[in-house]
Amino acid sequence: MNTGARLPGLEEAQQRVLHVQRKLHEWASNDAERGFCDLWNLVCDPATLLVAWSRVSANRGSRTAGIDGKTRSYVEQSIGVERFLRELRCEIKTGEFRPSAVRERLIPKRDGRMRRLGIPTLKDRVVQMALKLVLEPIFETDFYPSSYGYRPGRRAQDAIAEIHRFTSNPSNYEWVVEADIEACFDRIGHAQLMGEVRRRIEDRRVLALVRGFLKAGAMRETGRLERTVTGTPQGGIISPLLANIALTALDRHYQADWRRMSYHTSSRQSLRRKGFPTYRLVRYADDLVVCVKGTREQAQALLEQLAERVEGIGLKLKPEKTGVTHIDEGFVFLGQRFIRRPKGSKRFVYTLVCDDALASIMRKVKALTGRSTANLALADLLATLNRVMRGWTGYFRYAAAKRTFSYLGNYVWRRVVGWLRKKHPQMTWKQLRRRYFGKDRIQDRGIVLYNPAAARVERYRYRGAQISTPWNEDTVDPAGARFRRTGHDDPAFLEAVQQALT
Repeated sequence: MNTGARLPGLEEAQQRVLHVQRKLHEWASNDAERGFCDLWNLVCDPATLLVAWSRVSANRGSRTAGIDGKTRSYVEQSIGVERFLRELRCEIKTGEFRPSAVRERLIPKRDGRMRRLGIPTLKDRVVQMALKLVLEPIFETDFYPSSYGYRPGRRAQDAIAEIHRFTSNPSNYEWVVEADIEACFDRIGHAQLMGEVRRRIEDRRVLALVRGFLKAGAMRETGRLERTVTGTPQGGIISPLLANIALTALDRHYQADWRRMSYHTSSRQSLRRKGFPTYRLVRYADDLVVCVKGTREQAQALLEQLAERVEGIGLKLKPEKTGVTHIDEGFVFLGQRFIRRPKGSKRFVYTLVCDDALASIMRKVKALTGRSTANLALADLLATLNRVMRGWTGYFRYAAAKRTFSYLGNYVWRRVVGWLRKKHPQMTWKQLRRRYFGKDRIQDRGIVLYNPAAARVERYRYRGAQISTPWNEDTVDPAGARFRRTGHDDPAFLEAVQQALT
């Protein structure tokens, strides 16, 4: 790329960046041992920075400032985007750029503990996004099919579909090892992580930039600045990619085991006849499931092996979220409950909405329809409720959730009716119906209350090991019957799912 070129248009920049990403992905795929030396100019390229800015500014988090107090609106109104990117590019090229400490915020968890969220400055977010645009196509070729979290083209439903496939007939993996890595983002060892990065990246300036983000430190809520000796800040744009790179060492062990068990067509059957277990890891970020076909004792031994392997990369499992479960007893993964139940003379594995997930959305609805929101217009309330419920429903519409959706729809309807009675205590039920109801549907200013029961429930199709991304469409056809992305990748659905996960 010509790094001296003036700032291109956004569409042109996106095409240039995509072209480079496809080249990097192709080169990395063709040579698993190749090290990339000259990536610095790609990070500094005006097209890369412009695409990075467009993605950062489109995120709602751009309205939140880091320790410098600058937001997207400040840059657009006071500095100007073009000037901001030119100055940032000059800082990077001359070596003057230094990552700033993240602004820490503590987010309460359901169990009463706190999650540390780090908010980088807007400038750091743009540079992190530029790094991600360059590094992700390279490392994507090294990630294993068992990993699904924070990867392009993959999502939680793919992990759920794979577990459903292994626990269902004819595979019938009956034992499940559940595990969760404790404080994964906070405890990743920098030395181990940088060792994994160096397997592919040989450009010293890029390595120094990655190391700078890891060592930038954190501004605590008390105002005290602390340096970071482990971990990658949860909330940083590049943090999920770095976490996946670090956890690839764990995936590597299980992929080697799977290849050994699948050496030829009947290898796994032969191992089971000899009394050995067969197993498969499914990982979504720091949530792990190992599906086991064998005995409970063998599953327990595999849990101990998993703990040793996790400790080998400098992390440890969370005891309260780790254990061995039979598929007939059921277990929860990514908000869905897997359980095998009889139906007639056969047994089937179902994925259901877990109780915690339903309770969570009901708490949100209750908070939004409380007395404190009675000053809002009904249209504003409906818009907020619809956004929340569409996201939640979009995530769970691949589970056996028809009854759950109907129950939630009735609950929301009752809450909104109660909210209207509190807002208009002098109006009769007949007056409320005349003003706000149409065909028994609550509406205002053309906004109709969303009914989750109307959502279509369907089984998510298992897509196999090869899933199409923007960089491998030459080898994996995105329009093919098995790898089709159009049905599950429409922007409205992805935005709704992201809101539900957030």
